[in-house]
Amino acid sequence: MSNGASNVFPRSQCSKRETRCAINHLFMASANLLGKLLASYLSTSNDAFAVSFRAHYQPANSTTLTRPTPSHCVRKKNAPPRLVSATFTYRYKSTRKLTQLYQCLLNAIWIAADTTPDDFLAVFSGEESTARVKWLSKPSYLYYLIRKAVESQLISIPDGGKIWQITESHFTDSNSRPLHDLRKQKDPKTAIPTIEAMLQILQPSA
Repeated sequence: MSNGASNVFPRSQCSKRETRCAINHLFMASANLLGKLLASYLSTSNDAFAVSFRAHYQPANSTTLTRPTPSHCVRKKNAPPRLVSATFTYRYKSTRKLTQLYQCLLNAIWIAADTTPDDFLAVFSGEESTARVKWLSKPSYLYYLIRKAVESQLISIPDGGKIWQITESHFTDSNSRPLHDLRKQKDPKTAIPTIEAMLQILQPSA
């Protein structure tokens, strides 16, 4: 019978592998022991270095060392939108047409019943205002409504103004919280005909 099976792992190769394995285990055990000794030293020693280390990296009244989190690993929370008082300007200066649009949005339950006509008109007055409109429908509907109104030159943005900053400053969600990230919305395909019909109200020939 051939001795090939017994030579699959030659004795010299087995010996080398066993040696490497033993060295790895010894290294890991040594590193673990060294870590524990270092932690014990830093936690209990009263020499200047250990005291300084604890002052920087260990919270008050804590007996456990803490590792500082690198600044680039800290997750930054989304900053709240910066609100502005600038408003849009309706091109044709007709409060009657804006009131008709307000009533249309109200009937569709896209804005809340406690939004007054004066607040709605103020958002498109071109004058500084803190008026708020409570938006009940999908954010994408508002996104398309405002974007198309600007593109159609029915409303304009003041010099230096930003379309979504103004929108988010004057439109809130159903809980009266400022809307945010409107620029990331997509066109609401199923609602486009309805929104464009609403915008026709603002046309001078309507």
